Amino acid sequence: MRMPKFLLVTRGGRRVAGLSGSGISALLETADPRHAADALAAPGRSWLGVAWHRPAADSRLLREAMRLRKDLPFVALEPAGTRGARVARRGLRAQRGLLRGRVALPVTGVTLVDILVREAHLMESETRLAAARARARTYQRRLSILADIAQAANSVLEPRRVMEIVMSRAQDLIPTRAWTLFLIDEKEHMVKLELAAGDDLRPVKNYRLKIGQGVAGWVVQYKKPVLIDDVREDRRFDARFDMLTGFRTRSILSAPLISRGRIIGAVEMMNRRRGRFGDDDLAMLTTLVEPGAIALENAILYQRSTELTVTDDLTKLFNSRYLNVQLGREIKRSKRYGVPVSLIFLDLDGFKQINDNHGHLAGSRALYEVGQVLQDTVREIDVVSRYGGDEFTVILPQTGASGAMIIADRIRKSIADTVFLTEMSHQVKLTASFGVATFPDCGETREDLIQQADQAMYRVKGSGKNGVMMAVSERQEAGKGQG
Repeated sequence: MRMPKFLLVTRGGRRVAGLSGSGISALLETADPRHAADALAAPGRSWLGVAWHRPAADSRLLREAMRLRKDLPFVALEPAGTRGARVARRGLRAQRGLLRGRVALPVTGVTLVDILVREAHLMESETRLAAARARARTYQRRLSILADIAQAANSVLEPRRVMEIVMSRAQDLIPTRAWTLFLIDEKEHMVKLELAAGDDLRPVKNYRLKIGQGVAGWVVQYKKPVLIDDVREDRRFDARFDMLTGFRTRSILSAPLISRGRIIGAVEMMNRRRGRFGDDDLAMLTTLVEPGAIALENAILYQRSTELTVTDDLTKLFNSRYLNVQLGREIKRSKRYGVPVSLIFLDLDGFKQINDNHGHLAGSRALYEVGQVLQDTVREIDVVSRYGGDEFTVILPQTGASGAMIIADRIRKSIADTVFLTEMSHQVKLTASFGVATFPDCGETREDLIQQADQAMYRVKGSGKNGVMMAVSERQEAGKGQG
């Protein structure tokens, strides 16, 4: 590569009147305005700056050269008293690279070189200053977002909402098409998709990965963040996600959720909206999720401690304590708004045979699986509880007798059609007997509804099992008494 020089642009490459001095030919090289851009773009050449003689007459060529080399200082070389340089500068205000100034002739070559050297140093300093200011703005924004995450997330005790806050703020800095949250299921030794949001992303339930499987599973196993530019070239990507959600993943940014040194899950960001993911994005995501992971674990621990008081340990359904509280609330709401509420009481038929034939461990697993069937069959507003033993209840808000009977029979068929304990290599079939009671027809209190539904269930037991029966209403009982 040739020694760096300064380019003197003058018509025909002629000598510039008023530019004097010796010993500068080694530092200056001349070029005609028509060839200035070619000289500046020539391979193997290194330039330190440009002095342009009378640029007003060559404004188009000057703009072309300045657009080509925005990294170089350009100065106008004009006879003293001329307005051309000022006119040229005014015409270039809209250009990104502006003329650094005007050098009035006559001037010595040494002085011109000194001016160009000074301007080059000033440009370098300005570039560094602009970069430092940009970094400072970025750091300030990051700190602001981190403070927002810490304040907002730690004021929320619902795990889902915590991560929605964290990831929405992460999107401010790393705009992406979609993001996902995976949490570890320690009992199953898997990672489960808890949250997913993004463009044209279909909801997906029960999407799980073994630890080590898929990108999230890999991140959880090794506790390391990862950036994948093209998922098609990476074996860790699980294509099932795109098949289930209808999303087309191209690139992934993923970071582990580590709280107090313990891995609890992983987050993924897919398909950057502008440009490609970079190492800065990966470092930023890792930094953002650190406080989020702690806040998330705090919310999970709080939720678990709360659930312990109202959740059945075996089936993970609500317990009888919660049933009593919630049924009382629904009855109050019914009285206030004049809408019915119904209660289903069910008891498994012949459940004791499972314990006798396969053992109590199989019996416990069967109760858990029955609970899952109930959860999958009822509506979101319905409340499923384990009453005790092999008895379960379902609160049906805003549901009258006919609707409750339909739902109860749907549950009965689901239980009867399910094969239980297949994971334990058994093929067990179960049925259940159902009693249904409705407020206000079957009683005025929660105790009334539970008792009436229970009695209706026992009538089913006595008449062949595997059926549904409505409790006798108070009006019907009154009619029988009068008869």
